[in-house]
Amino acid sequence: MVNRLCVCMLFNILAGILIASTGHAGEVLDRIMSRGYITMNGETGWPPFSWKDAKGQYKGFDVDVANEVARRLGVSVKRVDHALTWEEETGGHWDGKIDISIGSMTPTAKRAENLDFPVNYYYAIAALAVHSDNVAIRTPADASGKRIGALKAATYELYLRRVPFNIKGMPPLFYKIDNPVIVTFDLESDVIDALAKGDGVELDALVTYLPTLMALVNEGRPFRIIGQPLYRAPQSVAMEPGDSELAAKLKEVVDSMHADGTLTELSMKWFDFDMTKP
Repeated sequence: MVNRLCVCMLFNILAGILIASTGHAGEVLDRIMSRGYITMNGETGWPPFSWKDAKGQYKGFDVDVANEVARRLGVSVKRVDHALTWEEETGGHWDGKIDISIGSMTPTAKRAENLDFPVNYYYAIAALAVHSDNVAIRTPADASGKRIGALKAATYELYLRRVPFNIKGMPPLFYKIDNPVIVTFDLESDVIDALAKGDGVELDALVTYLPTLMALVNEGRPFRIIGQPLYRAPQSVAMEPGDSELAAKLKEVVDSMHADGTLTELSMKWFDFDMTKP
């Protein structure tokens, strides 16, 4: 009788521990599935990754990737314009404002303190650009000591400050710009607009992803891309910690998009080259 009682007590204790340890598993995924949509941050001015067209519809590579992930989950995407600044989005503690991020986020060690990165979906290339009137900066090294714009808390700022990304398997960074005067902005579109005002008006240069610079030049913005790319880094789906079921499902879906060529097709559509391979 005593042994049976002890066994029952032990079983109840173990069951309680199991329930406590898995109580949050599936919580966000259940919420997404029950309401039928995923909430995401809306970046309105960052072509060709995410922007709004003349009809107010979101377009871009990240937008298409997110829509396909949602479709394979059996839900839709609800975007909230600038629900979070990039600094807030990369810092975690979203307070329910968004469910996941498919917004070209590099999975740095610092960000991993507050976020989970279940799967990479492409590998970004960053480059330097100046106003087309600038004739002094012809290599990244020429931008040393100059005013360079960057999105606040983005890897562009980290690169300029020489803060290591600390990403396992990523090649070492080679820093080509010494002692820049770093000017940060809350929105990517604000960085672009600041340089577009003229050479040296607010900025001497900016750093962003190469496809963005190519898209801006193609649409007639007064920019010139400088030298070879500065670095290449993985970009991951991001989420807040605590829902292992959601993490596993996102990895499963994105892995399938790699395997069946969907991500390559989307990369070719928006960039004219494949950025999905490590």
